[in-house]
Amino acid sequence: MDLRTIVNGLSFQEKKVLIALQQLNGKAEATDLAKRVGFDQSTVMRAVLTLSEHGLVKSLEKKFSNTVLLPEGQEYARDGLPERRMLVALASCGSGSIDEIAAQAGLNEKQMHIALAWLKRKKWAEFRRQGDKTILIITESGKLAATEKSAEELILESLLSGPRDTSKLSPELNEVLQILVRRGLVRIDEKAERELELTELGKRVLEHGVEVIEEVSELTHDLLVSGRWREVKFRRYNVTAPGEPVYPGKIHPQQEIMDELREILLEMGFAEIKGRIVESEFYNFDILFQAQDHPAREVHDSLSLSRPGRTRLPPRPLLRRVAMAHERGVAGSTGWGYKFDPKISQRAVLCSQTTAATIRYLASRPKPPVKVFAIDRVYRHEKIDYKHLAEFYQAEGIVMDRGLTLRDMLGYLKLIVNKLGFEKIRFRPSMFPFTEPSVEADVYHQKRKEWIEILGAGIFRPEVINPLGIDHPVLAWGIGLTRLIAIRLELEDIRKIFCNDLKWISTRITSCWRSG
Repeated sequence: MDLRTIVNGLSFQEKKVLIALQQLNGKAEATDLAKRVGFDQSTVMRAVLTLSEHGLVKSLEKKFSNTVLLPEGQEYARDGLPERRMLVALASCGSGSIDEIAAQAGLNEKQMHIALAWLKRKKWAEFRRQGDKTILIITESGKLAATEKSAEELILESLLSGPRDTSKLSPELNEVLQILVRRGLVRIDEKAERELELTELGKRVLEHGVEVIEEVSELTHDLLVSGRWREVKFRRYNVTAPGEPVYPGKIHPQQEIMDELREILLEMGFAEIKGRIVESEFYNFDILFQAQDHPAREVHDSLSLSRPGRTRLPPRPLLRRVAMAHERGVAGSTGWGYKFDPKISQRAVLCSQTTAATIRYLASRPKPPVKVFAIDRVYRHEKIDYKHLAEFYQAEGIVMDRGLTLRDMLGYLKLIVNKLGFEKIRFRPSMFPFTEPSVEADVYHQKRKEWIEILGAGIFRPEVINPLGIDHPVLAWGIGLTRLIAIRLELEDIRKIFCNDLKWISTRITSCWRSG
């Protein structure tokens, strides 16, 4: 780009700043430059930014520490530090009780305690107990310190005349300064100034000649009506100049993945259902044949509520059949052998498993076929760390129809996992409270080179489906979705998903599940 093109591309403000910098011998602080051209500092810095992009000006940031005395520091700078005053009094007699030395030094109670702490820390005095009194005895280092001022005192005295830049202190003196800061005697204000300097290209442009003419950047109604648009100079615009990055609204990476899974399940013919945040213990536990004294129902796992503390009981016939399954069993089982308590069934909890949503749906539709899924947030009393949360997402699905077998369930799981982008899958026998037989599925993660457990599944037990009036097999599976999302997003810390880090969210590119 030739010099004339560069000059023509500069605005009125940019030209004025460039000329003013030349008049200040090619180098100036931003504040001085603003005074010179009569613009506010933000206008000057915007002009400097453009001039820097053209390579005409370079900007150097100078940082400095402005240290000022606080009221207590001013007092000590004039009268001496409490430990200094007490040391001088102690040096005059060699030893004495604390009260006597403090009185001789003219210290009040607060100053006395400060002085004693620093006398001990600096090893200027020994403390010995004699009867009911504590005696101070000056040490050799104390005698030496009494003859010369400490670094703290020299710094305080130097600040009496006004604030000072302490950014270039030696490491030793800076350590002393930090002690004064911690004592609340001084304050350090970190400041930064920008020094602007003409580059060689900037000097050449000025030598070439820069004509300052006020320009118009907008064609207004008044200019058109008055005809002045023929006389004014319009500002040239560089349409190729890069603009500010724009981060438009986008779906959260976690939501993108949940939507992807939802699309997969809908393609497979599943219908979506929704669960409840507040659930009864009946639908969260009892109807799933979990004993009322099961450890998972204690406060260390589920989260109970005080308001509402109770929920409505289900229809009486359903409650009676579930109670019978618990007390005496069904289909040849003996049940749990205890007295079922409806009051426990009424207790309100935060939903701890999405199975509560699917079992509610089954209870209202006991006739086949049924093929539904739920993606919902669940809540448990977990200790929060990098791989555990108190609230997280689960995905749950059930299929109920005539003649279904374990082979059918494994076929569904393999198809779901393949659509998630994982080619290798293996099944292991497992045990869950409300399914028999039960399996767990592991997938092979190509990038991590390891097998990862992603879901559990099984066929609902007779003790679960018989009280519902269901005569056909029900296949059920569940995914710990939040953990799988963390793996998909390559996060080591599961808490990152919920941290609302806008930079991470705005720059995150979530590829589809099928990429594996």
